[in-house]
Amino acid sequence: MGTFQDPAIFLSAQRVGLTQAIAAQIYAITVAEMRGATRGRPRAARARQIAIALARTVFDMSQKQLAMEFGRDRSTICHACNLIARLREAVKEGDSTMRWMESHLRRAAGLSL
Repeated sequence: MGTFQDPAIFLSAQRVGLTQAIAAQIYAITVAEMRGATRGRPRAARARQIAIALARTVFDMSQKQLAMEFGRDRSTICHACNLIARLREAVKEGDSTMRWMESHLRRAAGLSL
């Protein structure tokens, strides 16, 4: 594993920070609440799960990277990704909202749509 001076580690932290900021804004919580060590309010937990799924999808980050950046266990990352995938399949509006957030995140990160 690299050090903080490793450009890949720095880029990963930047991307997760951007993802957390967008999810926090949409769910009307603070980034600090999302980064908290405990599960927190249901709204914060859902925002965190959304941010994890967005980072995985948009930036193609591994579960190990996500676990490190979000300060969570890898099984928690897996649960969040699976939960959001099921929600996207079950609720049409949920999928539409996720696609909108993915597009917004790509634009904010300077990636091609």
